[in-house]
Amino acid sequence: MTGETKRERRLAARDTRKQRAAEARKRAAIGRTTAIVIAVALVAVLTVAAFTTSFFGLMTAPIGRAMPLGKADHVAEGTPIEYTSRPPTSGPHFAAWYPSYGVVEQPVPVGNWVHNLEHGAIVVLYNCPTGCPDLVAQLKELHADLPKGRNARGGVARMLAVPYDDMDQRIAVTSWGRLLELDQYDAGQIQRFYEAYIDRGPECQNLTCPP
Repeated sequence: MTGETKRERRLAARDTRKQRAAEARKRAAIGRTTAIVIAVALVAVLTVAAFTTSFFGLMTAPIGRAMPLGKADHVAEGTPIEYTSRPPTSGPHFAAWYPSYGVVEQPVPVGNWVHNLEHGAIVVLYNCPTGCPDLVAQLKELHADLPKGRNARGGVARMLAVPYDDMDQRIAVTSWGRLLELDQYDAGQIQRFYEAYIDRGPECQNLTCPP
């Protein structure tokens, strides 16, 4: 016998229950705080990983560089045109665009193929003053293997490759307002550029483009 009365035992039991409840609340609060800290840290890690891996491969990193945009005005065939970039990637152009896609071995007036850019096509320029049959063959092979795209007519990918010598690099890959310069042929980079910027010209609406 301890001499405790029933009332004292009830009060002691009540105090014990309160203490246990307070300890339980404290443990729960610590658990919630720990979970929040872990969640915040996880979000931070995933965010950094997403940006440094181009969203885990679901998005490709930008390729090429943005160029100053010129006005998309039509001018009379043969009119001299000053462009905002070298080589041109936008700006005034002739009313007629080059009518077919693929690899062309004769120069095409700039005013024509810039119009193709306005239509959301990709134009590859190759600088070969003395000729480059190997590069021409590689470009033809690449063109044949490109995804056709939603605006392809007759099953032909809308990439046009033309000789062009007013540039410093051997190869320039262009879309409207975008430029990728290469010192040597790189099929992977050209295809990445094509897939990223095909059907993005100013005359395209919801990725639907003129020829």
